[in-house]
Amino acid sequence: MDLKYVKGSYMDEIMCEGKPVLFMLEGLEEGRDEEARRYGECVWEWILAHRSRVMAHAPLIANFKNKKWRADGEPEVSAEEICGYLQRINSVYVTYNGGFDIFFDTNNVFEERSIVVSMGKNFVFKGVKLL
Repeated sequence: MDLKYVKGSYMDEIMCEGKPVLFMLEGLEEGRDEEARRYGECVWEWILAHRSRVMAHAPLIANFKNKKWRADGEPEVSAEEICGYLQRINSVYVTYNGGFDIFFDTNNVFEERSIVVSMGKNFVFKGVKLL
C-alpha cells in the first residue's frame, strides 16, 4: 500500500483481482505517512480475511432484490449472482481509529446504487445499506 496525502486524506488505488479499488483514509494529518500505511494495511488485510462473512449475506441480498427491488418483467437474481457482485470492491472509505465503509460494484443490480458494508470502531459490524 502506497498511500499519498491528497487534499486532507490519504489515498491509494489498490489492485484487487485485477481491478482497481480506491482506498481513502481520513483523520490523519499530513506527514504521518508511515502510520497511515500501517493502519491502512491493517484495515485492508482485515477486509480480505473476512470477505466470506460478506458473501454469507448474498442470499439475504438476493431475496431483498427479488421481493422489494425487482422491476416488472425483470428476472430474479440468484445468491450466486450476488456473490459475484460482492467479489468486486469499488472503494473503501476509512476514518482513522474509527469505522470504515466498503463499497461493492452492484450498480447493475440496484439501479446505480452500491451495496455498502459499514464497520464501526474495532471492526464491529454496523450494517449493510444501499447508497
